[in-house]
Amino acid sequence: MEQEFPVNAASGFHEAYRRIGVTVQQSTETTAQTYALAELLIAKGVIGMDELDRARRGVENRLTKSAEDAGMGVQLADEPDKYALSEAEEVRIDCAARYELCHGACCKLRFALSEQDIHEGMVRWDLSAPYLNLQRADGLCVHSNAQTHHCDIYAQRPGVCRRYDCRQDRRIWLDFDNRQINPELNA
Repeated sequence: MEQEFPVNAASGFHEAYRRIGVTVQQSTETTAQTYALAELLIAKGVIGMDELDRARRGVENRLTKSAEDAGMGVQLADEPDKYALSEAEEVRIDCAARYELCHGACCKLRFALSEQDIHEGMVRWDLSAPYLNLQRADGLCVHSNAQTHHCDIYAQRPGVCRRYDCRQDRRIWLDFDNRQINPELNA
């Protein structure tokens, strides 16, 4: 039996695939023109290959930063196997004892999921911002249980959640040990 997607999901996938097709076509045309121009300039001795490489890297870095600043270009996180992390790599904090102060601030952070998370199918992600963790209207991760304030997929949580340590994160704590929250957190 074939699984049906809700209309909004199917139309979202269709639009994404359509845009990918247009982007690939435009990218191929632009790449072909760029390579042809570079080959002509090198063949005529106008520029050298090393000079071209240096210039390309500089432009590539600027474009990547610009795309990131605009919220585009999200890619899967390059994460190790989350189930193979050692106990030393996993951070253990008694979140329940601090929830009344931070209100699960770490569960409001956005991050890219790993290939493992996507293939596993447990961690929900934002279709409008591919591969970023999905959040509810209140800004919390969809897996943060509204009643218990625990993670509903704790055993399958992403590696970034397993390794995240809020104790030194100044966005959340001014002084973790003295239970002093950053006043801007709830502003």
